Amino acid sequence: MDRQQQVLGENTSSELIEFGQLGEDQEARSPAHAYPEPDRGKHAWLFLWVGCFLMIALTWGFPFSYGVFQSYFSTHPPFSDHPGGLPAVGTTALGILYLSSPPSFIILQRYQAYRRSALIVGSAVTCLAILASAFATKVWHLLLTQGVLYGLGASVVNTVTIQFLNEWFIERKGLAFGIQESGAGMGGIVVPVLMTWGLDKYGHRTMLIAWFIAVTTLSIPSIYFLRPRVKPSHVAVSSGFGTLGFMLTPIFAILQAGNIFQALGNFLPGIHLPSFAQEFGASPLDAAGMLSLYNAATVIGAICTGYLVDRYHVSVSLLLLSLGAAITVFFAWGFAANFGALCAFAFFYGVFAGGWSSTWVGIGLEIQKRVPRADLGVLWGFAAAARGIGSIVSGPISEVLIANGKDKTFWWPRSYGTSYGILILFNGIMLTLGGVGCAARAYEIYKRMGHRHNE
Repeated sequence: MDRQQQVLGENTSSELIEFGQLGEDQEARSPAHAYPEPDRGKHAWLFLWVGCFLMIALTWGFPFSYGVFQSYFSTHPPFSDHPGGLPAVGTTALGILYLSSPPSFIILQRYQAYRRSALIVGSAVTCLAILASAFATKVWHLLLTQGVLYGLGASVVNTVTIQFLNEWFIERKGLAFGIQESGAGMGGIVVPVLMTWGLDKYGHRTMLIAWFIAVTTLSIPSIYFLRPRVKPSHVAVSSGFGTLGFMLTPIFAILQAGNIFQALGNFLPGIHLPSFAQEFGASPLDAAGMLSLYNAATVIGAICTGYLVDRYHVSVSLLLLSLGAAITVFFAWGFAANFGALCAFAFFYGVFAGGWSSTWVGIGLEIQKRVPRADLGVLWGFAAAARGIGSIVSGPISEVLIANGKDKTFWWPRSYGTSYGILILFNGIMLTLGGVGCAARAYEIYKRMGHRHNE
């Protein structure tokens, strides 16, 4: 080979390396420094912020802000004539997004070469779901578009994002996942205020079309940077299906139960706070601002939790988040006397509840200690599925609790005396039970201490 061909070959290889496009067979023959470095470097951070953070903000910010749409739909035609089922739209989108995670993770872990294509298709589906919902005239139309269709597309996008993130960050995995999760909160800061202003001025059809255009445009740079660190093999990987033995371990069952309990309460304030704020005479824009405050707090909670997971046992985060969120609900929401107090509740609740998903990395790593062959992405998917169960079930439950609480708790103090009183109690109890994983850790430490004492 002459010098010109050699230089050409090196330059071509360098271009492939720059964006992680070398195949697994090439990786085995090349030195470790030939690939983008994980955890640090411009490519890792561009991937995290422009790719993951922006995509998650676009994908999750919309369903996390559904409370604004629910408040509008319930008071404006054509949905105000038959508003039953509106709360289920938001919880269905999140529920499907979460529940479809296990099969999505397993399939895309097996067929890794198709992940980029799946990312593009999933993004297109979410955008089309937003556009289709603009022309909805009945609640079931919203349920199909903003609920089912959006949830399916967003699930695929989320799966690919998590799998790529797991490749790019190793030592700082908890922090990276926390930053990625905080994108949902950041999207929830912008969308509620923007949508409240636009819904009142232009109506839901115009605003949903405008949001479709915005999401489609902003997804392009995000998709560009969402790339694998090393190009996967085109041969199907069998490990996605062969590592499900962790489902039979007691620690998995306990931690999954905690995820379900936490999810049964987690979404209720975000869904009902905008409507509840009207109890204190808040305007729709004020209520949207409060929801943005809540979502801003989730950004803080997600990043801080990721930082804790990297440094301490995951049970520390589970205990702090579950008790912190429950106490905030019982006291800050339950005894709120005015809109200002409700805003304070929204902020502190967002800090504690918003960090829960960031614990899944720690939960996955804890399970991997017992089942080393378990895939972290698949574990994340099952944790998300547990959250999805709680999300879907919590919507109808909340409607029943509010209906049954009307005129039955008027003698209770402060917010407990409204029709939301029973809902507030249910919310706090479920969040407390979400920390059940801490009990498993305490029992493990107790057994270890007893064994040492016997020795």
